[in-house]
Amino acid sequence: MRKLSLRRVLGLALAIVMAGSLAVSCIFEYETQFDQLEELVKELPEGDAVISVTPTDDGGYVINFKESGEVKIRKGAPGNSIIKVEKDPDAFIFYVANGWHMRLPRYYETCVLTFEDKDYKGPANTVTYWSSKIDEPQYGGPILYGDGCVWADENNTNLVGSVLPYDAATWSGGFSGGGIAISNYGNGMLAGADYTRQLEVYNPALDGAGRKGCGNNGSDNFAILYDAGFWGSNLAAIYMPDGKPCVVESVFVNNTCYTMNFLVNGDAYNPPMAENGYYYVTATGFVGDEISGNLNFLLASYDEYVTYWAKLDLAELGAVDKIVFTVYGSADLYGEYGFNAPAYVALDDITVRVYPE
Repeated sequence: MRKLSLRRVLGLALAIVMAGSLAVSCIFEYETQFDQLEELVKELPEGDAVISVTPTDDGGYVINFKESGEVKIRKGAPGNSIIKVEKDPDAFIFYVANGWHMRLPRYYETCVLTFEDKDYKGPANTVTYWSSKIDEPQYGGPILYGDGCVWADENNTNLVGSVLPYDAATWSGGFSGGGIAISNYGNGMLAGADYTRQLEVYNPALDGAGRKGCGNNGSDNFAILYDAGFWGSNLAAIYMPDGKPCVVESVFVNNTCYTMNFLVNGDAYNPPMAENGYYYVTATGFVGDEISGNLNFLLASYDEYVTYWAKLDLAELGAVDKIVFTVYGSADLYGEYGFNAPAYVALDDITVRVYPE
């Protein structure tokens, strides 16, 4: 039987896809698997990417593409066979026995953790999931200074964060021990902003307090991280599900009223931030116990403060299973017992790459 040319086979396959077929299968018949991969890369439609790679019983591979459907790479001649396939956040990597390797782009989707009730996709309490985790009052309430809170963006980004239960006997845990809490509190007034207003994001559009529209792009809900530093019992961190590394592309950050008031006006024990002072947050990516990288974002200097939701790009951290947020500042913000400034940062709209396979 006469074989169709490669271009003819792919042309027919793509025509079937465009016609609405649910399954497409074309077979690459070149002599070596490396040759087959090379030709496959040449023929890919622009922007197409691999969803999954499955070995077959006869020594070949079925590669499932987002646009082109399934393509089979048959078993190659000895010395030029694929010996293993690995994947990273950007590609499936095919290693060939002759020492060559080839990368095929990996397909992913982006999902956003908005902290809005309408966007929650978990199995239960979908109507008020995020709002039910907002404490009242902001300080001393039953969630952040009682039972604690573990939240999870199930069936979406799947990110997890927490505030530990509070132990009144030892004054430990709770939000004073660090973590990430859910909030919808905002305020345009700095006067009087102290620890009792720890969940308020600064919103200059407000004349006073508000509970609506204070998140990024006018959304209602967001999160507040607190870095308790050396004295903390819980990291201000987001975790990947099951410790499975993925790429977090970005997060929007903003200042809180409590932090801004301290930096601008000082308090009974501390002067305002010095003329050469600064305040920033560091995002540190981890894979297991290994650090993948650090990214810094300046939130305040002596004459300039972030008073809006600003985007912090995180993709440079690579695929991570945890991101820890740590707050730092200039020397004038430290005292005998450590960091004096309130180490709070508001977070919203965390974008994550999700792989469908």
